Amino acid sequence: MKKLLPLTLTVLLSASVTSVQAMDNWYVGASYNAQEFSVSGRDFNTAGLIAGYQFTEHFALEGRYAQGTSGYSTYVQSQLNNELLRYKEEIGDQASIMFKASYPLFETFSVYGLAGYSRTTLDISNHAGVFDENENLTSYIPNQITDTFDGLAYGVGLSYKLTEHLNVFVDYQVLPDFAPANSNFSRSWKSTTFGINYAF
Repeated sequence: MKKLLPLTLTVLLSASVTSVQAMDNWYVGASYNAQEFSVSGRDFNTAGLIAGYQFTEHFALEGRYAQGTSGYSTYVQSQLNNELLRYKEEIGDQASIMFKASYPLFETFSVYGLAGYSRTTLDISNHAGVFDENENLTSYIPNQITDTFDGLAYGVGLSYKLTEHLNVFVDYQVLPDFAPANSNFSRSWKSTTFGINYAF
């Protein structure tokens, strides 16, 4: 029994150390993101959360999830009584999974590159025309559309270490092109993200 107790304590201590070491590889954070379009008037921003796993000193896998905080709206003149109808676009949510490769420049500064998959939903509010049996426009009704943009995303960033566990960062990404459904145009879509991460 006297031999068994030290052995049990050793096993429990080893398991505890292993668990702590495993937690050391994880980090979480929060971000604020400003979207940039090559389309005038679009001003989309998001706020969200980050979770990542650090495989080595230089490589990590990172997931981000955010929801829209601002959007774009305008009024268009209808073909019926010159009525003004509101048109609105806003980001529903935005998610990505990225491989992250970093390289330390100094003790506290690091640069990194990102590459992976990004998916954004865009909620569109407009008005659809109602036609009679002779195909004459009679009225408009509110209409809701959700458009999805997904594909390859990549970017670069800079990280600054505040403490052993905390760092702040800024990065710039190129997202899948902005090409709304039922349209014949495509525009570039980029984003700048500011955030803070906590490493366990």
